Amino acid sequence: MANVSFGDLVRMLAEGIADAQLALDRSSAEMALELAQSQVEIVPAIIETVDADGNIKFSRAETQTVSLLEIGIMPTFYQFREATVEVSMDVHIVESENEQTKQKRLGLFASTREVQLDRRFNRETRVASRLTAVLVPVPSPIRIEPERRTTREDG
Repeated sequence: MANVSFGDLVRMLAEGIADAQLALDRSSAEMALELAQSQVEIVPAIIETVDADGNIKFSRAETQTVSLLEIGIMPTFYQFREATVEVSMDVHIVESENEQTKQKRLGLFASTREVQLDRRFNRETRVASRLTAVLVPVPSPIRIEPERRTTREDG
């Protein structure tokens, strides 16, 4: 774009971050589903018995099939902590007037036209664009981890 309002530029940055955050959240949710559907065999208990002579005997409970989520493997959730976009551009103020109310309004516009001309005519310019995004892990949603209870069967 040769000309864009500064407000639209900020809005586009915010929408880009929101779209990226949605993709991160969906990815973590899909990982939780995959973990819930991935089954593994585990040995729930190993019993060590020491007899009166000091001999040690091991026995184990029957294996069980459980999901990775059930054994405590949780997906990681991320969120954007900050995002920075730097673009070389000219900024100028444009005055507009509402035809009906005759109110004048000033708007801030960003333009890359001068930068494009400098490049076209091989003028010495120092143009840099930079996009920086900092992602940080955040706690899993409170309800994703199943409630755990241990009960004893009286036999």
